[in-house]
Amino acid sequence: MSKQYPYYPIYLDIEDRDVVIIGGGEICTRKAETMLRYGARVTVVSPECTRELEEWAAEGKLIIRSKHYDERDLDGANLVIASTDNQHVNEKIAADCRRRRIPVNVVDVTPLCEFIVPAIVESGSVTIAISTGGKSPAIARTLKEDLLRVVGPEYSEVNDVLGTLRDGAKAVLPSDVDRKRFFDGILARGILDLLRQGRRREAYEQIAAACEESGVPVSDRLRAALSVESRMQKVEA
Repeated sequence: MSKQYPYYPIYLDIEDRDVVIIGGGEICTRKAETMLRYGARVTVVSPECTRELEEWAAEGKLIIRSKHYDERDLDGANLVIASTDNQHVNEKIAADCRRRRIPVNVVDVTPLCEFIVPAIVESGSVTIAISTGGKSPAIARTLKEDLLRVVGPEYSEVNDVLGTLRDGAKAVLPSDVDRKRFFDGILARGILDLLRQGRRREAYEQIAAACEESGVPVSDRLRAALSVESRMQKVEA
């Protein structure tokens, strides 16, 4: 049965959540590594596993159940990934998860998936997820490579600083429109270009000036950054 609507993009908090991955091959290894990186509690169900999975289990990073899948393996699961090479088993996992209302991804079998995993571009605190709706992983990989060339560390740096201004902006600026104007105005000052050019002090001074003009308190993070840049400028002089 074909889908009528596209997948809804969403970012999911899996920190300290139980993720069950069925299948112990290379695909499972890649999925487990990603889930661990985002803080999940990972359990792998498979009679055989890769050396990497066994090492991670020995280090206490994840749990391995050395057995074939049965529905009891879903007990307590918040998220499930099926990566076996047996289509019948994958179909059973998908059906069991749907009955239990557990989100399930069956690797490379989009019709069985309740969620699909995007290609991910990470630059510090900035994360970009890319999806083609399961139609073309090759296009998703190409987009990822293109974005990696475009999204530099300056985006994460500005994101981190602006994040420290949010509470102060909410306290001073009464509406979403006012806050949007404030933050958009900061970016309009060319902050990203200044950082790309290595003009860090100017960039932070522009952010501080925007705060002063709008009555938004300068955060400790911004004040510390200004102090560091001032000291560096004196050293260079």
